[in-house]
Amino acid sequence: MNRICNLFGIKYPIIQGGMVWCSGWRLASAVSNAGGLGLIGAGSMHPETLCEHIRKCKAATDQPFGVNIPLMYPEINTLINMVIEEGVKIVFTSAGNPKIWTEHLHEHGILVAHVVASTKFAAKCEEAGVDAS
Repeated sequence: MNRICNLFGIKYPIIQGGMVWCSGWRLASAVSNAGGLGLIGAGSMHPETLCEHIRKCKAATDQPFGVNIPLMYPEINTLINMVIEEGVKIVFTSAGNPKIWTEHLHEHGILVAHVVASTKFAAKCEEAGVDAS
């Protein structure tokens, strides 16, 4: 066990990328069932499609999984509300400022990680209060 395993409640410190077009419920649930953290990539999905993927992933695994949400998504409010309503416990944000949504997600008991490309942005994530980056 290490900090990532403890934080996300997973067996292995493996986090599947929330890749547009190929990170649906099948891949996410398979990774989660194998002991890693599977992520549904919301960036290519219409809200109703994401809802379907979340529900199917819940049915396919009893292990932790999350949703990757690009913060520049045109219907970001809809996606955020959807993950809250569907009971998603882990959200990976990307492509935008995590400070805007982190507190709101935390208020609903959701762990927030933000995908970054440099230590400069990781420091900003720490300031924003994310749980991991």
